[in-house]
Amino acid sequence: MTSPSLLEKATDVPKMIAMQAVKPLRLMLREPLDYPNTQGELAALVDNALAHEIRAGFTHRFITLLFVTVGERVFCRRYQYTEPSWHSVFRANPAGQIRLDKTVVNITAQVPDDLSDTLPAIDASYAAKLKQLGARFLLEGAVEPRAQESTLELMLAPGPAITDRIDRQ
Repeated sequence: MTSPSLLEKATDVPKMIAMQAVKPLRLMLREPLDYPNTQGELAALVDNALAHEIRAGFTHRFITLLFVTVGERVFCRRYQYTEPSWHSVFRANPAGQIRLDKTVVNITAQVPDDLSDTLPAIDASYAAKLKQLGARFLLEGAVEPRAQESTLELMLAPGPAITDRIDRQ
């Protein structure tokens, strides 16, 4: 995977600024999304959501984080490496939640058993998503070794679904 050129990075900035400026309005106008019943529906929800947020456990605050999909699988990575972190909490206890636009979903998070085999596809998904967002300048950090090592797979949690949708705080 080649790094974006300086020109590509520079041309992304106006797109990213424009997208971030209209994002609150787009979120406000969006209808709540249906709660997913399968892992495939969760991946589709991630692909269609404007805002991705995660929290380890059920009482921590939600933080903004980029999720990517590979087939029906959902992945996320750290971009800050201070401790304690949401990542270390998930490593100790895999239960948590994600918020996709206005819909909260129970998930479990774990390091994928086949991480070394799926890394190229996950990296490619990050490259495509960052290009789409006008943020190719973030690609080097998103695919560096410590980011790759922090990859977690997010899976729809079994059990009762949260049916209440919440407004953004």
